[in-house]
Amino acid sequence: MTSKLVRSLRITVTALATAVAAILLVAAPASAHDNLLESDPSAGATVTSLDAVSMTFSGELIDFEQTSFAQVQGPDGPYYETSCSTIEFNVLTTPVALGDAGTYTVVWNAVSSDGHPISESFTFEYAPDASTQAALGWDLPACGSGEARVQPEAVPTATATPPGSEAISPAPAETSGAESSGAQSSTGGDLVVVLSIAAGVIVIAASVIGIVWLGRARKRRSE
Repeated sequence: MTSKLVRSLRITVTALATAVAAILLVAAPASAHDNLLESDPSAGATVTSLDAVSMTFSGELIDFEQTSFAQVQGPDGPYYETSCSTIEFNVLTTPVALGDAGTYTVVWNAVSSDGHPISESFTFEYAPDASTQAALGWDLPACGSGEARVQPEAVPTATATPPGSEAISPAPAETSGAESSGAQSSTGGDLVVVLSIAAGVIVIAASVIGIVWLGRARKRRSE
Protein backbone atom coordinates (compact mmCIF):
# COMPACT_ATOMS: atom_id res chain seq x y z
CA MET A 1 0.00 0.00 0.00
CA THR A 2 2.83 2.32 0.80
CA SER A 3 4.50 1.92 -2.59
CA LYS A 4 1.19 2.51 -4.38
CA LEU A 5 0.61 5.70 -2.40
CA VAL A 6 4.08 6.98 -3.21
CA ARG A 7 3.58 6.19 -6.87
CA SER A 8 0.25 8.07 -6.90
CA LEU A 9 1.83 11.10 -5.23
CA ARG A 10 4.63 11.13 -7.78
CA ILE A 11 2.16 11.01 -10.67
CA THR A 12 0.09 13.82 -9.14
CA VAL A 13 3.11 16.05 -8.51
CA THR A 14 4.41 15.43 -12.04
CA ALA A 15 1.02 16.34 -13.54
CA LEU A 16 0.83 19.52 -11.46
CA ALA A 17 4.37 20.52 -12.42
CA THR A 18 3.59 19.98 -16.10
CA ALA A 19 0.43 22.06 -15.85
CA VAL A 20 2.23 24.89 -14.06
CA ALA A 21 5.03 24.87 -16.63
CA ALA A 22 2.52 25.00 -19.47
CA ILE A 23 0.73 27.94 -17.87
CA LEU A 24 4.00 29.81 -17.38
CA LEU A 25 5.06 29.19 -20.98
CA VAL A 26 1.77 30.57 -22.28
CA ALA A 27 1.73 33.56 -19.93
CA ALA A 28 5.36 34.56 -20.49
CA PRO A 29 4.97 35.95 -24.05
CA ALA A 30 1.76 37.76 -23.09
CA SER A 31 3.38 39.44 -20.13
CA ALA A 32 6.27 40.57 -22.35
CA HIS A 33 4.01 42.82 -24.45
CA ASP A 34 4.19 46.48 -23.48
CA ASN A 35 1.04 48.36 -22.65
CA LEU A 36 -0.13 51.95 -22.26
CA LEU A 37 0.47 53.23 -18.73
CA GLU A 38 -0.92 56.75 -19.01
CA SER A 39 -1.85 59.45 -21.50
CA ASP A 40 -2.14 63.21 -21.51
CA PRO A 41 -4.96 63.98 -21.80
CA SER A 42 -6.28 60.90 -20.12
CA ALA A 43 -9.29 58.98 -21.41
CA GLY A 44 -12.51 60.87 -20.70
CA ALA A 45 -10.73 64.00 -19.47
CA THR A 46 -11.77 67.57 -20.40
CA VAL A 47 -9.11 70.05 -21.48
CA THR A 48 -9.36 73.77 -22.28
CA SER A 49 -6.12 73.93 -24.27
CA LEU A 50 -3.84 71.35 -25.84
CA ASP A 51 -0.79 71.46 -28.10
CA ALA A 52 0.26 67.78 -27.95
CA VAL A 53 -1.08 64.35 -27.05
CA SER A 54 1.47 62.21 -25.21
CA MET A 55 1.34 58.55 -24.19
CA THR A 56 3.66 56.66 -21.86
CA PHE A 57 4.14 52.91 -22.31
CA SER A 58 5.54 50.24 -20.04
CA GLY A 59 8.51 49.58 -22.31
CA GLU A 60 10.60 51.30 -24.98
CA LEU A 61 8.81 51.49 -28.29
CA ILE A 62 10.21 50.46 -31.66
CA ASP A 63 9.98 53.23 -34.24
CA PHE A 64 10.28 51.49 -37.61
CA GLU A 65 9.11 53.58 -40.58
CA GLN A 66 6.59 55.43 -38.42
CA THR A 67 4.75 52.30 -37.35
CA SER A 68 4.21 53.87 -33.91
CA PHE A 69 1.88 56.87 -34.18
CA ALA A 70 -1.29 58.53 -32.92
CA GLN A 71 -4.15 60.06 -34.90
CA VAL A 72 -6.35 62.77 -33.37
CA GLN A 73 -9.74 63.12 -35.03
CA GLY A 74 -12.20 65.89 -34.18
CA PRO A 75 -15.97 65.80 -33.74
CA ASP A 76 -16.52 67.06 -37.29
CA GLY A 77 -14.33 64.38 -38.92
CA PRO A 78 -10.99 66.03 -39.86
CA TYR A 79 -7.65 65.18 -38.29
CA TYR A 80 -5.81 67.69 -36.13
CA GLU A 81 -2.20 66.48 -35.94
CA THR A 82 0.19 69.18 -37.13
CA SER A 83 2.96 66.64 -37.84
CA CYS A 84 3.76 62.97 -37.41
CA SER A 85 4.34 61.50 -33.95
CA THR A 86 7.77 61.35 -32.33
CA ILE A 87 9.12 58.71 -29.94
CA GLU A 88 11.54 59.15 -27.06
CA PHE A 89 12.19 55.81 -25.35
CA ASN A 90 8.73 54.80 -24.07
CA VAL A 91 6.90 58.11 -24.68
CA LEU A 92 5.00 58.79 -27.90
CA THR A 93 4.15 62.46 -28.56
CA THR A 94 1.90 63.91 -31.26
CA PRO A 95 1.67 67.70 -31.78
CA VAL A 96 -1.86 68.98 -32.41
CA ALA A 97 -3.82 72.15 -33.13
CA LEU A 98 -7.45 71.50 -32.21
CA GLY A 99 -10.51 72.93 -33.89
CA ASP A 100 -13.99 73.39 -32.47
CA ALA A 101 -15.10 72.23 -29.05
CA GLY A 102 -16.34 68.67 -28.76
CA THR A 103 -15.26 65.07 -28.40
CA TYR A 104 -11.89 64.13 -29.89
CA THR A 105 -10.81 60.56 -30.60
CA VAL A 106 -7.21 59.38 -30.30
CA VAL A 107 -6.40 56.22 -32.26
CA TRP A 108 -2.87 54.97 -31.64
CA ASN A 109 -0.65 52.18 -32.83
CA ALA A 110 2.66 51.18 -31.26
CA VAL A 111 5.26 48.45 -31.66
CA SER A 112 6.34 47.23 -28.25
CA SER A 113 9.89 46.29 -27.28
CA ASP A 114 9.25 42.63 -28.16
CA GLY A 115 8.20 43.58 -31.69
CA HIS A 116 4.51 42.99 -31.06
CA PRO A 117 2.16 45.70 -32.42
CA ILE A 118 -0.50 47.02 -30.06
CA SER A 119 -3.27 49.51 -30.77
CA GLU A 120 -6.20 51.07 -28.95
CA SER A 121 -8.24 54.26 -28.86
CA PHE A 122 -9.70 56.67 -26.33
CA THR A 123 -11.61 59.95 -26.31
CA PHE A 124 -11.34 63.26 -24.47
CA GLU A 125 -13.39 66.45 -24.39
CA TYR A 126 -12.12 69.79 -25.67
CA ALA A 127 -13.76 72.89 -24.17
CA PRO A 128 -11.73 75.95 -25.17
CA ASP A 129 -12.33 79.52 -24.08
CA ALA A 130 -14.69 81.50 -26.31
CA SER A 131 -11.80 83.69 -27.46
CA THR A 132 -9.72 80.72 -28.64
CA GLN A 133 -9.50 80.52 -32.43
CA ALA A 134 -10.32 77.09 -33.84
CA ALA A 135 -7.68 75.54 -36.08
CA LEU A 136 -8.50 74.06 -39.47
CA GLY A 137 -8.50 70.29 -39.69
CA TRP A 138 -6.97 68.05 -42.37
CA ASP A 139 -8.71 65.47 -44.55
CA LEU A 140 -6.01 62.83 -43.84
CA PRO A 141 -3.82 61.92 -40.85
CA ALA A 142 -0.40 63.58 -40.63
CA CYS A 143 1.56 60.34 -40.37
CA GLY A 144 1.94 58.50 -43.67
CA SER A 145 0.03 61.04 -45.79
CA GLY A 146 2.94 63.26 -46.76
CA GLU A 147 1.88 66.25 -48.87
CA ALA A 148 -1.31 64.56 -50.07
CA ARG A 149 -3.51 65.89 -47.29
CA VAL A 150 -5.33 69.22 -47.53
CA GLN A 151 -7.44 71.48 -45.35
CA PRO A 152 -10.95 71.39 -46.87
CA GLU A 153 -12.10 74.56 -45.09
CA ALA A 154 -9.09 76.64 -46.11
CA VAL A 155 -10.07 79.56 -48.36
CA PRO A 156 -7.46 80.79 -50.86
CA THR A 157 -6.39 84.34 -50.09
CA ALA A 158 -6.71 86.71 -53.03
CA THR A 159 -3.51 88.51 -53.89
CA ALA A 160 -3.95 92.20 -53.13
CA THR A 161 -2.80 94.72 -55.71
CA PRO A 162 -0.31 97.15 -54.15
CA PRO A 163 -1.51 100.79 -54.15
CA GLY A 164 -0.46 102.71 -57.23
CA SER A 165 0.29 99.55 -59.22
CA GLU A 166 -2.90 99.61 -61.29
CA ALA A 167 -2.28 99.35 -64.99
CA ILE A 168 -2.76 102.75 -66.66
CA SER A 169 -3.65 102.84 -70.33
CA PRO A 170 -1.39 105.25 -72.24
CA ALA A 171 -3.18 108.37 -73.45
CA PRO A 172 -3.42 108.75 -77.24
CA ALA A 173 -0.61 110.89 -78.60
CA GLU A 174 -1.64 114.36 -79.70
CA THR A 175 -1.17 115.17 -83.39
CA SER A 176 1.15 118.10 -83.90
CA GLY A 177 0.28 120.99 -86.22
CA ALA A 178 2.98 120.03 -88.72
CA GLU A 179 1.71 116.46 -88.96
CA SER A 180 -1.87 117.75 -89.39
CA SER A 181 -0.95 120.12 -92.19
CA GLY A 182 1.10 117.37 -93.82
CA ALA A 183 -1.88 115.05 -93.77
CA GLN A 184 -4.11 117.72 -95.29
CA SER A 185 -1.52 118.41 -97.99
CA SER A 186 -1.31 114.71 -98.80
CA THR A 187 -5.10 114.49 -99.05
CA GLY A 188 -5.22 117.50 -101.36
CA GLY A 189 -2.52 116.04 -103.61
CA ASP A 190 -4.39 112.77 -103.94
CA LEU A 191 -7.55 114.67 -104.97
CA VAL A 192 -5.65 116.55 -107.72
CA VAL A 193 -4.31 113.30 -109.12
CA VAL A 194 -7.77 111.73 -109.18
CA LEU A 195 -9.30 114.77 -110.94
CA SER A 196 -6.46 114.82 -113.50
CA ILE A 197 -7.02 111.16 -114.35
CA ALA A 198 -10.76 111.71 -114.66
CA ALA A 199 -10.20 114.70 -116.97
CA GLY A 200 -7.83 112.63 -119.13
CA VAL A 201 -10.41 109.86 -119.41
CA ILE A 202 -13.07 112.36 -120.45
CA VAL A 203 -10.81 113.91 -123.08
CA ILE A 204 -9.93 110.50 -124.53
CA ALA A 205 -13.57 109.46 -124.59
CA ALA A 206 -14.55 112.74 -126.37
CA SER A 207 -11.78 112.23 -128.93
CA VAL A 208 -12.93 108.67 -129.67
CA ILE A 209 -16.52 109.83 -130.05
CA GLY A 210 -15.41 112.67 -132.38
CA ILE A 211 -13.39 110.31 -134.55
CA VAL A 212 -16.30 107.88 -134.85
CA TRP A 213 -18.73 110.70 -135.73
CA LEU A 214 -16.40 112.09 -138.43
CA GLY A 215 -16.01 108.64 -139.95
CA ARG A 216 -19.74 108.17 -140.23
CA ALA A 217 -20.18 111.65 -141.71
CA ARG A 218 -17.63 110.99 -144.48
CA LYS A 219 -19.27 107.66 -145.27
CA ARG A 220 -22.66 109.34 -145.73
CA ARG A 221 -21.18 111.96 -148.09
CA SER A 222 -19.53 109.36 -150.26
CA GLU A 223 -22.82 107.55 -150.63
